[in-house]
Amino acid sequence: MAPYRLRPAAADDADALFRIHRASMGEYLAQALGPWTDDFAREQHNMWLRAGRAQVVMVGDQIAGAVDIEWRPEMARLNRIEITPQFQGHGLGSAIVGDLLRECAERQVPARLEVFLQNPPLGFYQRLGFHEVDRDDTSIAMQWDPPDIPQSSSVTDSRDWPSPGHHGRS
Repeated sequence: MAPYRLRPAAADDADALFRIHRASMGEYLAQALGPWTDDFAREQHNMWLRAGRAQVVMVGDQIAGAVDIEWRPEMARLNRIEITPQFQGHGLGSAIVGDLLRECAERQVPARLEVFLQNPPLGFYQRLGFHEVDRDDTSIAMQWDPPDIPQSSSVTDSRDWPSPGHHGRS
């Protein structure tokens, strides 16, 4: 895997990031939430960009994806990771999540995320040490605990987690 870097998303990244979002998540969003229009999806996507946490994943001079990590004193929440299909399966997602988990271990905070039930990366996150802490009709809430924090001791109810406010499940 070629090295990657993250940079803040800019307004002129919106179209490229929307295409990546559509390509990487469109099928799963439709399965979980029903049919969706590009207008609705673009509106939600633009709200996500305006939140200010979006980072562009760069490999060389190419946009390879997007990531949204929300840091709080008690946790890191991976709201979104989307890799363009041409970069999937080459270790880029593993490198990004691995770096997140190393930072979480240094800070001694858990990492949390949600995945759609139909989303194939569920096994990917389990292999990285995430475990299920809650589920509903469409998604599974997962948590990774740093080595010195007992599993699930830092979360009692995933309903207390901040809502992503968008289709930001990974």
